[in-house]
Amino acid sequence: MHYTQEEILEAWKNFIVRGVSQEDKVHPSVARSWERCRKLGLDPWSTEFPKCDPSLLQKKRTQYAELLSLAAPVMNYLYTLLDCNISICDSDGFVFELITPLKNYPRTLGAYTDEATCGNGAVTIALKEKIPMRTDGYEHYRIISQNHSGVSSPIMIDNTLVAVLNGVNPFGSLHDKALAMTITAAKLIEYCLMAGPKPAKPLELRPRIKTMIDDCSSPVLVLEHDGTIYTANHVFASSLAGSDTTGKSLGNYLADKHDLNRLLANNYEQPSEEIEFKTNFTPHKRETFRCRLLRKRQIRLLSGEVHTLLIFKKQGPVSIPHKLSKPHGIDYIGESTAWSKVDSIVQKTAKFPSNVLLLGETGTGKEVVAKAIHQRSGRKGNFVAINCGALPKDLLHSELFGYEEGAFTGARAHGSIGKFEHAHEGTLLLDEIGEMPLDMQVTLLRFLQERTITRINSNKPKKVDVRIIAATNKDMAELVRLGQFRQDLYYRLNVIEINLPPLHERKCDIPLLAEYFISELSRQYNVPSKQIHPAALQILCGYSWPGNVRELKNVIEKALILSEGLEITPDFLPEYILPSQNATSQSIPSTSRIGESEREHIINLLESYNGNIFQTAKALKMSRNTLYRKIEKYNIQLKTSAVKK
Repeated sequence: MHYTQEEILEAWKNFIVRGVSQEDKVHPSVARSWERCRKLGLDPWSTEFPKCDPSLLQKKRTQYAELLSLAAPVMNYLYTLLDCNISICDSDGFVFELITPLKNYPRTLGAYTDEATCGNGAVTIALKEKIPMRTDGYEHYRIISQNHSGVSSPIMIDNTLVAVLNGVNPFGSLHDKALAMTITAAKLIEYCLMAGPKPAKPLELRPRIKTMIDDCSSPVLVLEHDGTIYTANHVFASSLAGSDTTGKSLGNYLADKHDLNRLLANNYEQPSEEIEFKTNFTPHKRETFRCRLLRKRQIRLLSGEVHTLLIFKKQGPVSIPHKLSKPHGIDYIGESTAWSKVDSIVQKTAKFPSNVLLLGETGTGKEVVAKAIHQRSGRKGNFVAINCGALPKDLLHSELFGYEEGAFTGARAHGSIGKFEHAHEGTLLLDEIGEMPLDMQVTLLRFLQERTITRINSNKPKKVDVRIIAATNKDMAELVRLGQFRQDLYYRLNVIEINLPPLHERKCDIPLLAEYFISELSRQYNVPSKQIHPAALQILCGYSWPGNVRELKNVIEKALILSEGLEITPDFLPEYILPSQNATSQSIPSTSRIGESEREHIINLLESYNGNIFQTAKALKMSRNTLYRKIEKYNIQLKTSAVKK
C-alpha cells in the first residue's frame, strides 16, 4: 500500500501529540518502530547523535576485516550508482564503515544506531525485523531525521544476521530504485561471503553486478582495465539497438576512439563533455548516440581486478550525415521511474515521422517534451508551436495555413506564410488541441490525409513535410464521446500517445528540477547561484504541486529573488506550500499576546500548529535551532503539551 507524505505527516502528528496508534495509517513496520521509540522515552525533538568512539571503531574494523574487504567493492559500486551516503553496520547496529558525498548529514560512523538514541529509520527496522526497508521523510520518529530518506538491507548467512547495508540521502533525492539496488548489493556481499576464503571470480560476479546496474535509469558501463566491456545495463544496450556488448572493446562503439583512453584515465571526469557512441538503429545509416558523463569510479575487486564504473546522461540519438538543430540547454529533467517511461518513448519514436499526442495536466511540460522530440528527430526544419485555444476560428485558420495579398481587410501587402509552411521539414506543436473548433478539425484532418496546404485567397496547393505533435490537458476520449472532437481526427493524431505524469507522481525528480531552475534562473538574472536548505527541500518534496513543474519553477524563482545569502531556507517559500497549511483548520494565536510567558506561548503555538516546528518558529520569528534550544531549555514535552515536572 502507498502512503503519501501528507498522510504520514498527519499520522505522525496524531501519534506524537495525541498518542493515537497509527498501524493502519503508515507502513506497519514504521508504526511498530514509532511504538518502540515512544516506549523507550525518545524525545522526537532531540537533535543529538551518538559520538564516534575511535577505539571501538578500530576494534570493530579488525573484527570484521574479512567482511569489510568483501563488502568494500560492492559499497563503492552502490555509492557510485546512488551518489549517496553508504554505510555498513554489524548485527548490533554499530557502523564500522561509511562512504559519503554529503557534508551536512549527522555522521554515525563509529557509533551504535539504535532506536533509543537515534530514533527509527530503515537501518533500525532492518536490524529489528531482519527485512529490507525504506523510510522517507515523516516516517522518521525524530524531527531531525525527517529531512532524509534511507534504505537498508540485511546481510544474512544461514538465516543469521551478519550485517546491514545502508544508503541515506536528503529527502526527495534518493533514487526510487535505491532499495532494489541495495538489496542486490547485500545479496552480492552474501554471495562473496559464502564463496569462502578464495575471492569470487569476476566472471561469477558479472550477472549479479548487471542486476544491480539494470535498476539504474541512466546508461551504465563497467569496463575492465584495458577497455573491454565487463557488463552494461539494459539502458546502454538498448541505446545500441540491443547490441550484446559484453567482452567487446568499448573502442568499437566510440565515434572517437581517443575517448577510450580519456574514460580509462584516473584524472578524467568532465561531465560537461559529450561522448558519442556508434549505434546500429538502421542497417544502411550510421548513427551515434550522445551521452554526457555523470559519474565515474575505479573499483578494485578482492581478486585484484580493477573495474571502471561509468554512469552517463542520455543526450539523444544523432544522425551523422545530417546536421541537427542544436538544442539550447537541457531538453528535460527527470530520473524517476515515471519520467523514465516518458524518456524511453521519446527516444524510441523521435526519429520516426509518426504523429504524437501528448497528454498531461497543465504545467507538466508538454511543450518541453515536444521540443525534445524535435531536437532528437534529426529534422532540419523549425520547431513551431501554436495554441489552438488562444485564437478565434478565422485567425487560427490564417495562422496555420497563411494567406495571400488581399485575403482580408488588414492583411499584409505581400501575404504571410502559415505555421505549416514555417515548420516545413520540422515539427509543428498543436497545443490545446482539445480547444480546436469543429470546422477547423475538418480542415486539419484533410491536411493530415493529403499533406498539402492552400493559403487563404489562393488556389495553389503546396506540399509540406511537417511532423505533427498535438498536446492537451483534456480527456480526449470524453471529448469524442460528447461530440466535441472528431473521432477520425483523434485516431489520426493518436498514433503515439505519451502520458506525462504529474509532478506529485515523480517526487524524486523535484531536487533535480529545483537545482536546474536555480542554475538557469541565476544565469538569466546574473545573480549568484544558491543552495537549497534540506528543510526547504523537504517542504518542496512534500507538497502536492497541483500546478506541476510550472508551479515549482515559479516558487523557485520567487525564493531565489527574495532569499538572502547563498541558501534558500523555508522562510522564503510561500506559506501555502508549507505542510501545516492543510493540516489544521484551527485559528492560530497571535504572536503578540501580552502578559503570556515565553514558555506558555511556545506550548500554545506548538499545539495550534499540531507540533509543526517550521510554522511555530515562523510565528515566533525565530530560527528552528533557536526554537529547539528553547524547547530543551523549558523542558517542553510536545505530546502532553505541558512542561515536564
